[in-house]
Amino acid sequence: MTRNLMMSMQPFWLLGVGALAGLTIVAVLWLVAFLVHRPIATIIGEVLRERVVFPVLVIAAGFGLFTLSMTAWDATGGRFFDLKAEALHSVTRIPSVKLHEIVEEIPAGATDHEIHFNIPAGELKKIELKLEEIIRPKLDRLTVSWNQPVAETENEEDSVEVLPDDSFSWTRRREPEGPLAGELASLFVANETSSPINLTIKINQQMVVPEAWIIVVTAIGIAGFVSFYVLLQLLFPKVAAIALTTGKEAVSQPVFYLTMIAGCFLLLLFIVTPYFTFGEDVKVYKDTGLQLIMILGIFIALWTASVSVADEIEGRTALTVLSKPVSRRHFVIGKFMGIGSAVALLFVLLGVLFLVCISYKVVYDSRETSNVYIAWQDCYLEVARTVPGLVLYFMETVVLASISVAISTRLSMLANLTICMAIYVVGHLLPLLVQSRVGEFAIVQFMGQFFAAILPVLEHFNVYGAVAAGIDIPTSYLAWVGLYTLIYVTIAMLLALALFEDRDLA
Repeated sequence: MTRNLMMSMQPFWLLGVGALAGLTIVAVLWLVAFLVHRPIATIIGEVLRERVVFPVLVIAAGFGLFTLSMTAWDATGGRFFDLKAEALHSVTRIPSVKLHEIVEEIPAGATDHEIHFNIPAGELKKIELKLEEIIRPKLDRLTVSWNQPVAETENEEDSVEVLPDDSFSWTRRREPEGPLAGELASLFVANETSSPINLTIKINQQMVVPEAWIIVVTAIGIAGFVSFYVLLQLLFPKVAAIALTTGKEAVSQPVFYLTMIAGCFLLLLFIVTPYFTFGEDVKVYKDTGLQLIMILGIFIALWTASVSVADEIEGRTALTVLSKPVSRRHFVIGKFMGIGSAVALLFVLLGVLFLVCISYKVVYDSRETSNVYIAWQDCYLEVARTVPGLVLYFMETVVLASISVAISTRLSMLANLTICMAIYVVGHLLPLLVQSRVGEFAIVQFMGQFFAAILPVLEHFNVYGAVAAGIDIPTSYLAWVGLYTLIYVTIAMLLALALFEDRDLA
C-alpha cells in the first residue's frame, strides 16, 4: 500500500468494526430465532439470500475482512491504525460522554474548594469558566487550578485567574498540550474575597476517538436493514413477496448493471479530474458525486416503475398476480417498496465506493497543494459530512419513485419519464416561484403557491449549500425532511391506489 492510500483507508477500519458488529447482531438474532421459533429463523435465512439484501451483507463482510486483515498486519509489526484499543474503548464510553454545566458557590476566603469531575484523559473537549451574580465586579476574582490545590501549583499553566469581565475557555486541539490535555480529576478554586462567588462551569466531554461513532452507526444500520425486511415478511407477507420479487427483477435487469458500471467509472474518473478551484476540489467532487448518484438512482426508479407497473398492466401480467389472494393495495405498495429496495441497493453500492473515493481525494488533493498536515481524521470528517447528503438524495429519489408509481398505474413509460422529469425541474424551482415578484404579477405568485401545494419542494433535499460551506447537516434537519418524505410518499401512494382501484386490467 502507498502512504496516501493507507491514510485514506484508516477511517474504514472503524467502519469494518461496525460491520462486524452488525453481522454479529444478525447472526445472534438468527441463532435466537433458531432456538426459540424455527419458522422465524427460516424467514431470516430467506431474507439474507434475497438479491436486494445479500450484496449489502457481502460489502459488510468485505469491510469486516479488511479490518481483521489490517489488525493482523498490525499485530505482526505493521503500522496501519494505532488507535484500535482507544477506539473500541470509546464505544463503551458513549453513555458517559455528556455536557456538564454546573454553578458552584465558592465560599468567602476559600483556599482549596474542590469540585470533582473524574474525566479520563483525552475526553475533555472544552471547558469554560465564568463568574456569575457578581456584586462587586472590580473586586471579585477566583483562582482555579487543575488536579492539585492552588497553593501547590508551580507553573503558570497549572492555574488560571477568572475575572468578572473575562471568562476562561479552553478547547482541545488535534495535538493538545498542557495539563488539561490529560485527565481532569477535579478543580480547586481559591476565593480571596470576603463574599461568596458563584462560578459557572461548562464542560463539553467527548470520546477519546470521536470518530468511533461510525462503529455504532454502521452496526445499527446493518442490523436495522435486515430487520426491516424480516419484519416486513412477518407482518405483511403479501407485500413483502411482491416487493422482494420486484426488487429482484429490477436488480437483474441489464440497465441496472450498466448504471452501476457507469456510476463506478465516473466516480473514479472524477478523482483525477482537475476542477481548477484553488484548493476546493474536494467540495466540488462531493457535490458532483452526490448529484451523479442521485440522477442514476432517479433513472433506475423511473425505469423500474415503468417496466414493473405500467408494462405489467399493459401486458396483463398484473391481472395474473391479482387473480391470486393479493389485493390491489398489496400490489401497488409492494411494487413501490420493491422499487425502493432496488434504489437503496444502488445507493449503497455506489455510496460506499463514493465514500472511499472521497477519503482518497482528500489525501490526493493534499499532495497537489503540498499540504503536509493532512491526517486520517480529515478524511473521516469529509466522509462523515457526505453521508447525510446521500440520505437526503435517497429521500428525494424515493419521493420521485412514489410519484412515478402513481403515474405508471395509468400512463406508459414515455409519459411517466416526461412528467417526472418536469416535476424534478419544477420541484427545485418552487422556492424561486413562490418568492417571485416579477412586475408584481399576481398570477406568478398564485401559480408558484399552487405548485408548491401539490408538488414536492425538492429544494429541501439539496445539500449544495452545506457542501460548499463545508458544514455538517444537523440530525434534526434530516428528521424533519424524513417526516416530509414520509408524508409526501403516503399522499402519492394514496393517489396511486385511487388511480389503480378502478383501472380495467382486462
